[in-house]
Amino acid sequence: MKTELQNFLDQFPYPAEAQTTLLQGLDQILANADASRLLLTPIEAYKSGAAVNFATAIREAAAAGAAAGVHEYTAQFLLFACLGEPLRLRYKEKGIDASIWYDSMMDLLYKLNECYAVHGVWGTFVAFWFDRFFEMTRFALGRLQFEEATYHLTDSYSGHGITMKRGEKKVLNVHIPSSGPLYRDDVLDSYRRAYHFYNDLTINGLLPIICESWLLYDRMQEFLSADSNILRFQQDFEIVKSIEIGGFDDCWRIYNINYPGDPALLPRKTSLQRRYADWLAAGGVSGVGYGILWFDGEKVVK
Repeated sequence: MKTELQNFLDQFPYPAEAQTTLLQGLDQILANADASRLLLTPIEAYKSGAAVNFATAIREAAAAGAAAGVHEYTAQFLLFACLGEPLRLRYKEKGIDASIWYDSMMDLLYKLNECYAVHGVWGTFVAFWFDRFFEMTRFALGRLQFEEATYHLTDSYSGHGITMKRGEKKVLNVHIPSSGPLYRDDVLDSYRRAYHFYNDLTINGLLPIICESWLLYDRMQEFLSADSNILRFQQDFEIVKSIEIGGFDDCWRIYNINYPGDPALLPRKTSLQRRYADWLAAGGVSGVGYGILWFDGEKVVK
């Protein structure tokens, strides 16, 4: 198991300190009979092709960590890192390109870096997020990640001669991992890949893509610069709903800290951080936007 984990980590740019922490954590868990059983049972089940209840497996990984003196975030990360190679074999069996497996597994690294930045722990504090990658219902296609969904943003929607009611038609849901800037060429490349990968979801030749994210909060247009990559991404979508959220729950996504309650205490290292902090200091609030875009295989269709 340790060799398999090491081989998996070596395929990606994991920091040396993170690798050491993860490998030592696995050693500690494997050296404890109860902890080893808790961690390995779902891993062996997954390898055999059996269905895994990931919610239970995540809880048991945390329990394994507690029994072995390993932080729960590290132990929960180990659960999924140890499933990386078995998932690669499932991709191979289904004839899915290995590059999609690689891009999808990069999400573990993104979440590990977030966890270290926010909590100072090499692991993950959002282990619940990973299950659909390993159930092979969520895929990274270049910069962005996608999964099938039913339309649910509003009770009904009409556009491009197409009408959808909540829960009625299948659409594609897009997620934006924290892997760097949203460069326009990378975004369009992901849309093109998605159009071909999910071609069965097209309607009259158009692929409907929905998104729910702080990145689509329309009032960011009031404080971000016109050439902002975020606004360029946002402008692809028809924003069908935008809501204000008190408490700034998404603060960690921008600042790598939970909201301290005072915008004066927020880091100001990037343009986004400075502009968002200024917005909050002036009485602005955070929010989330809900949008839909239509892609014809080459371009966003307005």
